[in-house]
Amino acid sequence: MSPAMYPLLAGPSRRAMRGVGMIEVLVTIVILIIGLLGLAGLQSKASIAEMESYQRANALALAREMEDNIASGRGLLNDDPVSGAAGYLTLAGSGTSPTVYGTGDSYTSCTALSGASRSVCNWSLALKGASETRGGQNVGAMIGARGCIIATSNPSSAVADFFIVVVWQGIGPEAEPASTSPGGRCAANNDFGAGLRRSVTTRVLIPQLTG
Repeated sequence: MSPAMYPLLAGPSRRAMRGVGMIEVLVTIVILIIGLLGLAGLQSKASIAEMESYQRANALALAREMEDNIASGRGLLNDDPVSGAAGYLTLAGSGTSPTVYGTGDSYTSCTALSGASRSVCNWSLALKGASETRGGQNVGAMIGARGCIIATSNPSSAVADFFIVVVWQGIGPEAEPASTSPGGRCAANNDFGAGLRRSVTTRVLIPQLTG
């Protein structure tokens, strides 16, 4: 049977085959687009998770830095009776409204400072990302990083007890620290956005010296 002998059968059959082939191509394109969109979504989520992890690790390192400074600076806890230089207990501020360091504070240079004041100033600059610059901008810290030294009631076996807190702005919304927790009390008046407040907290206890 040749197409020339049966033209009415040959023409529609070919058109139908072309139509089926076109549908298959369109379905393939749609599936490919869906797959690419899914891959892009996974890559975006992976990038966000990586950034969140980086910021948290950086924040913990900054909290540990101040923890080590206070733990090794027992003689800097109280104000210097001679020079009047502030000690860590004074620089911490009140427990309910602790002094906030980092983004937004007035520290720009620490060369003229000493003791606990210099330590806190250097911490402030680190929170602002001064350890790394790009295009004249500080990029070495978390987004909107702030830190607090929260003095708490110490047990009788210790001379001082502090929470070292670092807070910053996350990338995507998630559960925030309770408002009464150290992470909620540090920079409490700063609005990072719904579900974007992040925090890490360490504790440093300065024991009484005996013997």
